[in-house]
Amino acid sequence: MPAGNEPIDAAAPPLVEMRNIVKRFGDVEVLRDVSFDVRPGEVHALLGGNGAGKSTLMKILMGVHRTDGGRIFVDGEEVTPTDVGTSLSRGVAMIFQELSLLPNLSVAENIFFGREPLRAGFRIDRRAVRERARELLADHGFAIPVDAEVENLPFAQRQVVEIVRAASFGARVLIMDEPTSALTAREEEKLFELIEHLTKRGNGIVYISHRMGEIMRVADRITILRDGRSSTPIPIAEARIEKISEQMSSTARTVEQVDQPEHSIVRRSVSGTPALRLRNFSTARTLDNIDLTVMPGEIVGIAGLVGSGRSTLCKAIAGLIPDARGLIEIGGQAIRPGKPHAVLGKGIGFVPEDRRLEGLVIDHALETNIALPNLRRVTGGSLGVVRRSRVRELFEYGTRGLALVARGPLQPAGELSGGNQQKVVVAKWLASRPRLLILDEPTAGVDIRAKADMGAALRRAVREEGLGILLVNSELDEMVTLCDRILILERGRLTGSAPARIEPAQLQALLLGGNTETIERRKTQ
Repeated sequence: MPAGNEPIDAAAPPLVEMRNIVKRFGDVEVLRDVSFDVRPGEVHALLGGNGAGKSTLMKILMGVHRTDGGRIFVDGEEVTPTDVGTSLSRGVAMIFQELSLLPNLSVAENIFFGREPLRAGFRIDRRAVRERARELLADHGFAIPVDAEVENLPFAQRQVVEIVRAASFGARVLIMDEPTSALTAREEEKLFELIEHLTKRGNGIVYISHRMGEIMRVADRITILRDGRSSTPIPIAEARIEKISEQMSSTARTVEQVDQPEHSIVRRSVSGTPALRLRNFSTARTLDNIDLTVMPGEIVGIAGLVGSGRSTLCKAIAGLIPDARGLIEIGGQAIRPGKPHAVLGKGIGFVPEDRRLEGLVIDHALETNIALPNLRRVTGGSLGVVRRSRVRELFEYGTRGLALVARGPLQPAGELSGGNQQKVVVAKWLASRPRLLILDEPTAGVDIRAKADMGAALRRAVREEGLGILLVNSELDEMVTLCDRILILERGRLTGSAPARIEPAQLQALLLGGNTETIERRKTQ
């Protein structure tokens, strides 16, 4: 680490070295000739935008995925990782965002699960388990009660247990994936102290994060992945946020951007009663006094890094976070937060991030999926009989302009491609003609043509029907192309806004720690 450690010996042989790695999923090449290494006592940060290949590269190192080309060396010996257990035995461990601990077991039991010391050759020596766990924790500077059940610990302490467990295997290389995404500022400090402790012992750390401030604090070198390719490692002393953000911004452009001049979206003049108004809108752990307004005929983007609270904000507005509090008005009418039926009944649609689990009934027909949020409009008579003609009309209305590729309205949703499934999720809410449509990562895992089709349909609804849209999208080029305004969310708080015609690379720099005034000034020079 830069703070206080001796300089890393550039001549020291790497603990891990990955050379010219290639990985394909079907016909798609997600990693192209990628190289990466970790030296003793260093923190090597791995940066890249959404879909750049960071997780895939690390899963190859851990044996979750096999390579389609390239070579991997651990302590100078060429290896072929085949599974997580084999990688652990070679001294490589990964701390995932979603921790892999067993919540109903104690701290000590989690650390030594499957490797418990035995008494008389067959009985678990529980006293020895507790004593060794206590020694390991103390050796890393922590005094967590070893008998406490993991589910009762704060997230930060669970993370420590996971790291100590990895260390108990003799891991010399630790991969940390967004390790601060759920931590408070004080908990972050403890994590940074632990990282410094580990590097002083000669461990190597792979640090994956979008937060440039902590990267500049803990890293010794930075490697950037973009479009499946790796940059030359950058020493931290030479790192500049603006340059890094430019390198992270993908050169790939969507069909919609190719078909239109840059920034061709008409910036609409909107007025009247807001489609959505939030004041002092908060949740217990994530959101802090959010104030925002979305007008009819306006697309407002929410930009933020992983862990900023974007998805929580979407779910809270949709009534899916029970502890949400504050003022929420839809079309000028105040409603009670945390009540999904109240919210959706007032004209809000919600396209969730996980379309298969939360957006569709996979084994039901397409027209059934589109009719589900519109039951009052497709039933008639005192018995509430579903009228097939109305269901078909809704299907035709919702899917118009989306270029849905399907056999017909009766085809099960699960038989469609991912892009066409997402079109159905969007269609069911467009068919309901809402005041406001909330979209959480609507184009994730969707091909370029499907992105263009959905973008065109959404713009038409905004233009012709006065639909208001709140958009979360990690693809910054898409956000800049679609949105009238972009608000910056950082750790649950709205901290500012981006200029209407900001470039994607400039928006990336802003999220990584730049300044809107600086960006705006450069544009006018």
